[in-house]
Order: sequence, then C-alpha cells, then structure tokens
Amino acid sequence: MDKIPPCSICGEEFNDIFEATDHLLEDNESEFDPKLILPNGYTLMVGSLLRCLYDNADKPDEIKQIVQSTYATLYAAETNPGAMKSIIEDMVVHDTMVDIDVQLKQLIKEETHKNEDGE
Repeated sequence: MDKIPPCSICGEEFNDIFEATDHLLEDNESEFDPKLILPNGYTLMVGSLLRCLYDNADKPDEIKQIVQSTYATLYAAETNPGAMKSIIEDMVVHDTMVDIDVQLKQLIKEETHKNEDGE
C-alpha cells in the first residue's frame, strides 16, 4: 500500500491504515470493526480479523492459528456441528488472548505518547 497521507485536519502521520481509521473515528466510537453475519447465529468480526492478521504478519504460527480458527468458525456456521463446538471455543479463547495482548500494547503505546507530550 502506498504511504498513507497525514490527517488533513491536524497533520498527524500514520504507520498503517488501522491508525488512520482509528484517528478518524468520533470520540464516542471505539473502533471500526465491520461484522459479517453468518448462519446459525455466528458473527465473523472482519475488522478484528484483519487487524489480528496484520499485527501478526511476522508470526507464521499465529497466522496459521488465526486462519484455522476463522475457517472453523465458517464451517460451524454453515453446518452447525456439535463436535466443532469445543474446538471453536478453544480457538476463540486463544484469539481473545492474542487480541488482549495487542490491545495492551496499544494502550501502553498511547499512554507513553501522552506522557511524552506532557498530557
């Protein structure tokens, strides 16, 4: 992807499209996270999936886990097999822990940035 242009209002520059998108959100919005509604009550969080893949791009084992989890979710949504339930639950717990790690790193980065700016 080409270099992301700075914010036209404040001039802030961004490392990736996720930072740029987050910057454009209104104060009452937490994150842009589009969802794909699947059969049988499942929802695929497309925005979270893409962020997770991007954040783990240099970790092939994590990418494999994320892709398998997504594939299992899609399979379960289409077929609704009881046997997949525990596998999916385990994968969701693993993915949630990865996401929590990413969120904690972002929070620390933001707090460090605020402290450096004297806010």
